Amino acid sequence: MGKEDYNIILINLDGLRRDRVELCSTLNNLKEENCFFSNMFTVAPYTFASLHAIFSGMYPSRNGMNAYYNIFKFKKDEITTLPQLLQNEGYYTCCDIINKVVIPNQGFDELNIFDEETVDFKQRHRDLIKKLANKDKFFLFLHFTETHKHLVREIVKKYKQESNDDEFFNLKDENIERYNSYLPSCDSYVSAILDILKESKIEHKTILIFFSDHGTSIGERKGEKFYGVFTYDYTINVFCIIKTPEKLNKKIEGQCQTIDLYPTISDMLGIKLEENSMIQGKSLFKMIENLENDEREVFVETGGLYGPWPSSKKHNVFCLRSKMKKIIYNETPNSWEFYDLKKDPNELQNIYDEENNDVLEYKKKLMKKFEDNNIDLGLKI
Repeated sequence: MGKEDYNIILINLDGLRRDRVELCSTLNNLKEENCFFSNMFTVAPYTFASLHAIFSGMYPSRNGMNAYYNIFKFKKDEITTLPQLLQNEGYYTCCDIINKVVIPNQGFDELNIFDEETVDFKQRHRDLIKKLANKDKFFLFLHFTETHKHLVREIVKKYKQESNDDEFFNLKDENIERYNSYLPSCDSYVSAILDILKESKIEHKTILIFFSDHGTSIGERKGEKFYGVFTYDYTINVFCIIKTPEKLNKKIEGQCQTIDLYPTISDMLGIKLEENSMIQGKSLFKMIENLENDEREVFVETGGLYGPWPSSKKHNVFCLRSKMKKIIYNETPNSWEFYDLKKDPNELQNIYDEENNDVLEYKKKLMKKFEDNNIDLGLKI
């Protein structure tokens, strides 16, 4: 059996923080025994933009999904999505998602919608994998929203979502305990997926990928109760674990982004992308094989529904992260931030100085990202 015959199961553990992976025993064992990308970053710290970017291999401002309310502006007629690519290669393509707009719909043979109020994720997804096991080869995307659902509901129940008062942000220990209480159900779900692959006897021909679309705030920054408002590491630093039949066992600490998953999956299956492809992500295999020396820059864009400067119609917060330094531009108040992440990993000391050479260098890098993604903010250095 060639690698082109492998099944692909891609699973989003919605809102699972990178720093909680080690607290989930099954997930932690999985990362220790397989390929673990510890320094993967989302391109947008909220689900709609993050998932559309993964399925297109493009930044939000290039694929059209550059705001919470731009879900219908995705450039579907110009973009070949990951499911379309695989469908064209003979894969049966299937997904189970929370609603029809959370990912691009094109390219799916079977599109399932679960009821978040009643769903039993373990049973539902076990049954779905068992059914698909009879296919010659399949691509399956699963959306696990249990952690996200409980967290948002509990916070909304206790606090006004739009409020930026001090109550939530002064209760960090309580927020941590609340978040951690949802981890056992997530880890149990991961275990159930691993079990059904063995029971269905398809483990030897299946590439399994777990990832997080964004992190989640526990009150680090006033104005962000969930995610999507800012671009600090606690919501943009996600993770990815790739389990392959060849049993790659490696921790990859280099920076990469979620848009790299599209070309990586293509690479794993031996599918050659067109030379004129619009895909901006880069395959992760050079990183796995230690053939990439230059650090990849991380570019993130977002526009939160709430927070100090909400923007639901276009992204208005941007950052560039490279060599353990980060520059942030907040368009609405026209403010800049700059952090030395080695000295200040929690991004507490804004050391922005427009005369500083590092700041000028990073401004130029960020401006180049704006240019590459057709983002015109009228900025000049």
